[in-house]
Amino acid sequence: MVRTSVVQLLLFTAAISAATLFAGTIATEAGLYAQSVEGEGERDVATIDGEISLINHPEAGTTYNETADGVTIYAKNVGGASLEPAADLLIDGEYVLPVETRVLEGSDSVWREGSVLELTASASLEPGVHRAVVDADGARDRLEFEHRIAYWTSPAGQNGTADDCTAENCTVSLNESGGELTLEMATELDQPNESVTYASSNETVATVDPETGTTDADGTDSTTLHLHETGETTVTLDVGWDTDEILIRVEE
Repeated sequence: MVRTSVVQLLLFTAAISAATLFAGTIATEAGLYAQSVEGEGERDVATIDGEISLINHPEAGTTYNETADGVTIYAKNVGGASLEPAADLLIDGEYVLPVETRVLEGSDSVWREGSVLELTASASLEPGVHRAVVDADGARDRLEFEHRIAYWTSPAGQNGTADDCTAENCTVSLNESGGELTLEMATELDQPNESVTYASSNETVATVDPETGTTDADGTDSTTLHLHETGETTVTLDVGWDTDEILIRVEE
């Protein structure tokens, strides 16, 4: 009888221990699940609260650098949460990789509210209107920008110009040209009513007149280069969103 009681006591104790262990396991698992849900919830809240704004000037000509074949996008964190300093970039609907990012204020490891993230990537774009989309942790914004080109046309064929005269460099005879060379410029996609500034790097050799102009309905304009003596000068046109240069060599 005593042995039976001892056996029953041992079985009861084992059952209680097993139940306690099982309950502890359940409590631990529940705690871990709760922490996981809480962490996921915080990430979801950050995504919901996160909001970005692309702040490039769409017509300034700084978004796309034709010389470097690169795109630079500036995205400002205007939402209610910090974001990871990384983002996906699409240009005209296509993913652009790789994308380099840099937080312009503060630490590069955190993109805080009010800070600007700079995104740079390689791209080769034709003149025209393009669309960029930046997505960061579900926060998204779009930018429509225009790639415009202003350039010198070749002065070849005018009196005194050499046979190899191009839109990049031209040799002209001081005597045969009558002391003048007409320089014409044009714009891609015909940009009318654009203000143009002209400048000669060596005014001892040659000066431009007029120094300013406005493109016509075809997006073209011209200035006259007055030749004074032999030498070289670089003549620059500047429309604000693009520039171009032509090297003029003046010979006897």
